[in-house]
Amino acid sequence: MSAKNSNLSDAHYGYDFVVATTQESINATMKEYLYNTQFPVVKMYWNQDANGNPVAVTYAELMQQTNGTDPLNVPSWKTGDPESQDIKNINGSQFWFAFEAAIGVPGGVSPGQIPNIISLQTGSQTVIFNLMCSEFKVVSAMFSRQGMTSFDNFSQPDNAPWLFTSSVRLQNIINNNNLPPAVKAQLDNFGPNAFSIQQLIFDLDNAALQSTPTITGIDPGTPTYNLLNQVFVGAYFNAMKQTAQPVLNYAVVKNVSSNISPSSLTLTNMNLEASSYVNPATAAQVPGSQLSSLNYLCAVNGNTLPPAVPFTWNWVEQSEEASFDGVVSINRNTFATYFQNQLLPYVRANCYTPSVRVWLSGTFDATVNFQWGSTPGQNPQISRPSTGPKVLSFSFSSSASDQAGLNGDMGKSTLSTTFNVDVSFVNNTIIITQTLYYYIYVRSLASSESWKPVNKTITDTYTLAVDQSGGLTAVKSTAVSDNSEKMPEANWFINLFTGLNSLDATVDQWVRDFIGTSFQGIPVNVAQQFVFPGGKTFAFKDVVFSDYQDMISHITYAQTAS
Repeated sequence: MSAKNSNLSDAHYGYDFVVATTQESINATMKEYLYNTQFPVVKMYWNQDANGNPVAVTYAELMQQTNGTDPLNVPSWKTGDPESQDIKNINGSQFWFAFEAAIGVPGGVSPGQIPNIISLQTGSQTVIFNLMCSEFKVVSAMFSRQGMTSFDNFSQPDNAPWLFTSSVRLQNIINNNNLPPAVKAQLDNFGPNAFSIQQLIFDLDNAALQSTPTITGIDPGTPTYNLLNQVFVGAYFNAMKQTAQPVLNYAVVKNVSSNISPSSLTLTNMNLEASSYVNPATAAQVPGSQLSSLNYLCAVNGNTLPPAVPFTWNWVEQSEEASFDGVVSINRNTFATYFQNQLLPYVRANCYTPSVRVWLSGTFDATVNFQWGSTPGQNPQISRPSTGPKVLSFSFSSSASDQAGLNGDMGKSTLSTTFNVDVSFVNNTIIITQTLYYYIYVRSLASSESWKPVNKTITDTYTLAVDQSGGLTAVKSTAVSDNSEKMPEANWFINLFTGLNSLDATVDQWVRDFIGTSFQGIPVNVAQQFVFPGGKTFAFKDVVFSDYQDMISHITYAQTAS
């Protein structure tokens, strides 16, 4: 049931790679991020028009109307209380209500008291999102025909945050159409911050604008609840829906660290899916499990992104809960494509098209001439097995023959070459096996010889590991099997009349010299050049191939702030 069962190449899935993080880890990282980060304070003010409707007003405009009095700094007041100059100033304006807030964690709330920020609803594919503020103040003036009758100023208790809760459909997080370009650019972030906690909060904040939040932490029907419902949930969210600006002006601050190499996979499309944790013993879903996962379904290089389909395995098991936040899994075909592109120049350099020329010359055409050639850089056949450890194969074969005389009775020669490369993913190793052989046939008059001057297999095994930023490391071991054949020698009598030994030696040395410079072990950097996606967000803990040859790595959130 674990990530070892990852089978993204199955026809039901087809995603190039998946990043899966547990609800527990997302909440823990969000809490730490919110607890340790200071966010900008946002103030908004509204006047009341002649028809009793709220009209947003700037701070500067309001200060002109109130003679410099900021209603957010004025204590509560009701008819019968002494009337301060600030109350008189507000009474003489069109002011109606205002709020001041900043997202985050109130100073009186310890890390252990922070409520969960998200709750994955796997059945409905929604996320329940709690917007929490480190500070929140809301004020409102009430009027009659005779003037202001009361002024309310309520502040969030330092130890009891007000929560604004929205249910957000996952598809709405990804659907960023019809948004202002500046907001859409931040939402359509397929760069190094695509999987970050900051990006997720930003996405949830904006998706929450599509639904009206409910308020928890205050008794419904109280003056504070009614005021928040009118000002923040009502006027503020309505204004935000019109402009699609981030809630409370929150934005993603991009990580500009140059220490981490960009991913070897270029993310071009993404979808989100919530998966329930399944009890391995009973195969039953566990409702509300903290090991339920939020899955980023990813396509690279412009590939089509298949629709979201539930996975039949858990990404993180209970035994792994304390050690890992999630998993990055790369489709066997996607990683095989990467290796294909890395290996193809080397493979082509060892794909030879041989050529042979045999002709007669001299008096009475009695002299037999031989000429050999071989052209590298040919295109091999490429196959990608859909199952099993072998994920990629290259193969190339070519042959050339020529003859002189009647049916080749004066001379004949054949050159044949074959080059095969197989790539297999097994446990935490990549095994690359390459075999090259050359076949030579030479006939002079009635005497002939044939042999394989090159018949060699090189097996490179790369034992993989991963560094914290997602770069592969590899330790290479090489085994060589050389079944090349020595050139046969004709006896002195045959050689006397045909010169066969000299002829054989010429072509034998030519073949060995010609291919010796290109056929060698695969460099270790072929594997080491690969970098996992998400390196700016996650620390990578291990690497192994699944039972279906997906490359998987357990991850933890590397940092909680950009």
